[in-house]
Amino acid sequence: MKKLQIKNYEDKYHKQFKKISLDWLNAYNLHEKADDDLLDNPQKYLDNGSFIFLAHYNDEVVGTVSLGPIDDTTFEIMKLGVVDAYKGLGIGRKLMQVCIDVCIEKEVKLISLETTSKLESAIKLYEKFGFVHVEITDSCYETADVKMELKLRQ
Repeated sequence: MKKLQIKNYEDKYHKQFKKISLDWLNAYNLHEKADDDLLDNPQKYLDNGSFIFLAHYNDEVVGTVSLGPIDDTTFEIMKLGVVDAYKGLGIGRKLMQVCIDVCIEKEVKLISLETTSKLESAIKLYEKFGFVHVEITDSCYETADVKMELKLRQ
């Protein structure tokens, strides 16, 4: 039986974390300079209160997501990606659920994310979790044309 586990990032998985993210960014022609800081320096983000989760399927890293604080009440989901051969197995959904569970535990009020309309299946996934579309006021990503939020508390 195949087994899926969601685990916290460890430095020994840096190569897989970066490759999974770069593979989907490059596949959709979305890679930009703003992506590189997180991908090259994940420990800096972890030290500042961020989380990085890795999906392990039969001991192989096949998915990743990052979750970082914007302020005391808002967190942002970044770089959700699943290896193509493992799509359709609910891995992205499980990674999203872990992020939402962490935010609930931390009493976060709002989860935000930015994406592109090119990633239709990701947008559908976010909508299934209750994320709603909001206006982009400013973004560090040139390719982001969709912003979504999920209110957890008032």
